[in-house]
Amino acid sequence: MISYINSPNIGKYRELKKYTEKYWKNENIENYKKFLMIIKKIKIEKILFQTNNNFSNIIIGDFNYYDSILDISCLINSVNYNKIINKKEYFFFARGNNNIVPGKMTKFFNTNYHYIIPNNYNNLRINNNFIIKDLLFFLKIGIKTTITLIGPISYLLLSVNKIKNFKKLFEIYLLIIKKINNINNFKFQFEEPILSLKINNNWKKLFVLFYNNLKIDYCINSIFEINLKNNELLKKIHFNNILINNINDNNNIYINNDLNKSNILYLIKNKNISKIFIKNCKLLPYNLNIEKFYNKKYLSFFFQKINEINLIKKIILKKINSYDLLYLNNYILYKKKIKIETNIKIIKKNNNIYNNKLLINNTIGSFPQNKEIKISRKQKKNFLLDKYEYNNILKENIYLCFLKQIKFNYKILTHGELERTDMVEYFSENIDGINTTLNGWVQSYGTRYVKPPIILNINNSTNITENWFDFSKLITKKKIKIILTGPITILKWSFFNEKMKFFYCLKLSNLINLEILKLQKQFNIFQIDEPAIKECLPINKSFWKLEINNFLFCFNNCTNFIKKNNEIHSHICYSLFNDVINFIKKININTLTIESSRENFNNLIIFKKINLNLGAGIYDVHSPIIINKYNVKKNIYLFFKKINPIKCLINPDCGLKTRNWYELKYSLTNINKILYSIKNNF
Repeated sequence: MISYINSPNIGKYRELKKYTEKYWKNENIENYKKFLMIIKKIKIEKILFQTNNNFSNIIIGDFNYYDSILDISCLINSVNYNKIINKKEYFFFARGNNNIVPGKMTKFFNTNYHYIIPNNYNNLRINNNFIIKDLLFFLKIGIKTTITLIGPISYLLLSVNKIKNFKKLFEIYLLIIKKINNINNFKFQFEEPILSLKINNNWKKLFVLFYNNLKIDYCINSIFEINLKNNELLKKIHFNNILINNINDNNNIYINNDLNKSNILYLIKNKNISKIFIKNCKLLPYNLNIEKFYNKKYLSFFFQKINEINLIKKIILKKINSYDLLYLNNYILYKKKIKIETNIKIIKKNNNIYNNKLLINNTIGSFPQNKEIKISRKQKKNFLLDKYEYNNILKENIYLCFLKQIKFNYKILTHGELERTDMVEYFSENIDGINTTLNGWVQSYGTRYVKPPIILNINNSTNITENWFDFSKLITKKKIKIILTGPITILKWSFFNEKMKFFYCLKLSNLINLEILKLQKQFNIFQIDEPAIKECLPINKSFWKLEINNFLFCFNNCTNFIKKNNEIHSHICYSLFNDVINFIKKININTLTIESSRENFNNLIIFKKINLNLGAGIYDVHSPIIINKYNVKKNIYLFFKKINPIKCLINPDCGLKTRNWYELKYSLTNINKILYSIKNNF
């Protein structure tokens, strides 16, 4: 009667991250065995959780090792590899090695979940047996499961070559289905988020062609809300079930509004409800019970969502007991009013000035956080280290970070963001009304997990960054770039009430604006990071114009007090720039830094005629490969081919804190040597 579509797969205590990274660090047999054991443990936990809750469909296939799209790419060999792909080789296609270039990466629809873009259909075949092994294992212990796979139409949409290769893709999908059904007649669940988009007739024909020729027990899951214009398409498909009217939203951690009095009466009276599905829970944290903040009574994480669904099931079957009535009696929805200022002016875009010096080298912001910082942060959380001692440790490391940047001959320095656990969490901890969690981890990409804050209201902020930058000013007289997280990214990388998003965003922009006002007495370069611009736009493009204008106003409101002679930078990464180029044209910035090395700098073409200084990310930070001089030189000249050198800034990609100082020393030294020789040629 009840079922979910997807569930978190990082482990209740981030076990997958810990053992995967331990294996990457030292690829020996012992670490590999531990890595395989933790994978098996998480998979078994997911299945047992469903059986214990009497789910009608026991879902398998929603676990991924690094990225769910890459799982399918390795299964059907769209990575064009000549051997069978084992779990060791799987990671090469995400992170790269000396022989394999890592795949291009972007964000999945309007979420912060990143995926590796499929790009090769020349050699499709079944290239591993991960999912078949899992099916056989659970079948042996008497559990018949439902296989969930990303649907072929959506997979085609997310790939590089798109619609040209549909025949090859359909054939390999049918072969996978046939191979699985030779074992047993399994149910299939196909995830087709393409249904949330406005699609043309060619895509609709492909949809009908594939699904109307399937002779299996299957259902289709849209993941997101289905676009109303696709309803006619769904009528043409002979499916068993389509999961449209799901109970919960993907990013909604608020208590289920279906459990109010009127809906409870409806559930009791309506006898036709046969199945209840909970939407994609992959991007929800596991459990709210261990959290300590007061406002958690208004919220529910993954385990609480399942309890709510079980309660709805009991209401329908009229089997509620006194404990259930007590739970319903304490059910509270957050209804406090949010106050905002009404005296707001429109901010005009400043005229841009190109670089005074040719080919300035700098970084986007963060630098590696060593073991001393991480251990002292844990000690502070456990009250083994007081705030004064902790701050002194950070100041020592900030001082060393400046020395290293001066040694690399950087013209614009940053303090390394060493006091920040995460670019959003740090700001949220210092804003009254936003709650941060102890264990509310969700996956961003690979083993990069984040703890999204929870926005219920936004009041005043404490001193967020001023003390750290005041200390930075005492160390050096060189130019220091102030790194701030923008209001759009703080909002999108948090859990919030969708109806209130522009009010929240406006209040956040006012707080960032005040922070800049305090800092510009001593500093004149400000970077307002907005990597989440594309994610904030709804999937339905018909609403984009209004949303872009609202978010544009919020961003420009941050720059209200910035003096005309001061520089405003921003950073956007792993985005589809064709979608947000109109936004970028209108935001009040002088310089934009993006990620281009994985794209082979092809994503720069759209920036040719835009009046902005541009940093393109010469070095792919998200790969463990240390870039050599040849590749540095090649990347810089590719950059110059696309963009006029007078507008170019030379910088590595964002996320230097994910690497260690050993890797950075060689990579950044190689960049500086090549840059020095190029400058001499000019």
